[in-house]
Amino acid sequence: MTTTPTTKASNTEATKQGPPPSAVEFEPPLACVRRILKNSLPASTNVGKDASAAFARSTGIFIIYLTACANDFARENRRQTITANDVLAAVKELEFDEMSADLQKFLEQYREAEKSKKVAKAAAKKEAEDEETKLSTPVSVKSKEAAPDTEMKDDATDEEKEDDATHGDDGDSEVQAMEE
Repeated sequence: MTTTPTTKASNTEATKQGPPPSAVEFEPPLACVRRILKNSLPASTNVGKDASAAFARSTGIFIIYLTACANDFARENRRQTITANDVLAAVKELEFDEMSADLQKFLEQYREAEKSKKVAKAAAKKEAEDEETKLSTPVSVKSKEAAPDTEMKDDATDEEKEDDATHGDDGDSEVQAMEE
């Protein structure tokens, strides 16, 4: 029996041409898994590389299993979109009831945070529009707003002129009245 030796180049070409990895082979990034392990275990605990890889693989399998169960709940409700309530129902269905209370609390906090972000964004947008409206007021509108004041001053001046003309006052009468 003769075997043909395979070279690295032919292996990489076969990998490139092969089918894409299936969903069963999903694994979260090892760095993320290590960070979760580091934050959840005591500082004195060390985790080996093979254990980290096993955690990553089992995490991927759990996510796929939970997703399939949540998808079943969505389809039962004749929806194609998996919602947070579907995930909660799947967690309960898979008998992880101790996780459902924490997950429910997280979802409430997340929804409140998203709502406050939305309100803050709307307020910022409104403020920006108001500021833009103030800055973009046309010059002709500003001059028209100022025009009534000058017209009133001009009208008063015309009335005074008419009074002076009818009474024969030339403006010296005020000076004379002050001197007396």
